[in-house]
Amino acid sequence: MALLDALPLAGAEWEAMQRTALAARPSALDWARENATIVLPGTGRVPFVPYDYQAEYLEDMSPRRLILKARQVGMSNAIAIEALYTAITSPDRQILIVSRNGLLAQQLITYCRHTLGGLKVQPGIDQENLSTLAFSNGSRILSLPAAPSTGRGFPASDLYLDEFAFAQYDQMIYESSVPALAPDGSLTVLSTPNGRANMYFRLWSGQEGGAWSRRTIHWSDCPRYDEAWAQLQRQNMTRQSFAQEYDCDFIASGDNVFDPDDLVHARAAHDPDPSGCDEIVTAWDIGRRQDHSVGITLGRRGEVWHELAYERLLVPYPVVQARIEQRHQRFAGRTYIESNGVGDPVIENLSIRVTPFTTTTKTKTQAIQSLQLLLQQRRLAYASDQLDRELGLYQYDDHDLVQDSVMAASIAAFQIVQPQRAVYVY
Repeated sequence: MALLDALPLAGAEWEAMQRTALAARPSALDWARENATIVLPGTGRVPFVPYDYQAEYLEDMSPRRLILKARQVGMSNAIAIEALYTAITSPDRQILIVSRNGLLAQQLITYCRHTLGGLKVQPGIDQENLSTLAFSNGSRILSLPAAPSTGRGFPASDLYLDEFAFAQYDQMIYESSVPALAPDGSLTVLSTPNGRANMYFRLWSGQEGGAWSRRTIHWSDCPRYDEAWAQLQRQNMTRQSFAQEYDCDFIASGDNVFDPDDLVHARAAHDPDPSGCDEIVTAWDIGRRQDHSVGITLGRRGEVWHELAYERLLVPYPVVQARIEQRHQRFAGRTYIESNGVGDPVIENLSIRVTPFTTTTKTKTQAIQSLQLLLQQRRLAYASDQLDRELGLYQYDDHDLVQDSVMAASIAAFQIVQPQRAVYVY
C-alpha cells in the first residue's frame, strides 16, 4: 500500500503533504518489530525479534554505513527487512542489493518475501520475480549478483553491497554504482573479512576516504553462539577459516595460509622411520611440460602423519610413471594422483591400482584447508626443505607461486581429513 494516495494537488502542496506523511512514518526498528517475520528451518514463520546489534543497525540513519561482521549473525535478514520497510513506506525508492553470487541475491529477495507474506495489510505489487519486487507506490527492490555491469545505469536511491569482500569486480561495481546514487541516497556496505586485497578492506581501513558510520559484529555478540560452540568450531576449522568467518580478522583471514609456528613444529617432530606405521598414503601432483612432478608419502603412527618419502622430478612422463610404481611397491598403502590434464595419460599407463584426484576450485580449497588443519592440529611432520619453502610462501592467490609440493601434500591431506570413496584405476 502506498504511503500517499495520488491526489490532484499543486506541486508545492503535494510535496509539503509528502514530507509531512514521511515524517510521521514509524522508524525502521519500530516497523520491523511490529511487522517483520522470518522463516526458520524446522520452525516456520516467527516474529522478527532483533538482536541488540540488529536493532542498533535499524536505528542508524547515517547515509554511509560500513559493517564488519561474523558469518551467520542475521545481518542479511536485517538488510532485507530494512529494504522492504523503505520500499513500502517511501514512494519511488529504487533499492539495489548486490550479492557475491546469484544464489545469495535470490536469497535476499526471499528474505524480503518472508516479511512481505506476513504483513496484515499487503502493499500493491506490480512485479515479482527471482530478482525484483516492484510496488504500486513506485518503489522497487532489485537484488543482483556481482558482475562487471552490476549497478551501471541503475539510478539507485539506496544501495546495499553484501559480502562485498568476496564480490568479483568489486572496484568496477563500486565505481559505477556509487556515483549514480541519488543525492539523498544511502549506501550500506557489509561483509565478513577476506584478507586485505579487496575494495572492502580499503573502505574499512579508510584508504578510500569518506565519512562512514562503522560497526563490528563479532561472533560473541550473537546470542546463538557461546564459548562451547566456539571451541567446537575451532576444533573443526582452520585458524584462518575461523578468523575469516567469525573473528572479523582481516590479517589472519588473508595473506599466508600456513602459520610459521606450525611449520617449525612439523619439522621438529619429524621421524622418517617407516616401520610401525598404521596407515600409509601417497599423493602425486603431475607437472605440465616444464613443471615438476612431486610425490609425497605419509605414514601414520598414532595421530601423527610423518613424511616417509618425497621426490620432486623434472623428467619425461614415462620416468614419472616408473617412479610412481616403484614408490607404490615400496610402501603399498593408497596412492592418489592428480588426474587433470597430463595426469590422465599417466594414470592410464600405470600397472598399479591408484585413485584419481580431480582438482576444481572447490576441491583445491578443501585440500589446502585439510593440510592447514593437519598442521594446526600438530598431526603432520615433514623434513623436505622444498616443501617447507613452498608452505612458508603459499597464499590462496597462488598464480605466481611454486606450489607443486604444496599440492601433492594437500592431496594427501585431503584423503586423510576428508576421505572420499575410492574410484580405482588399474
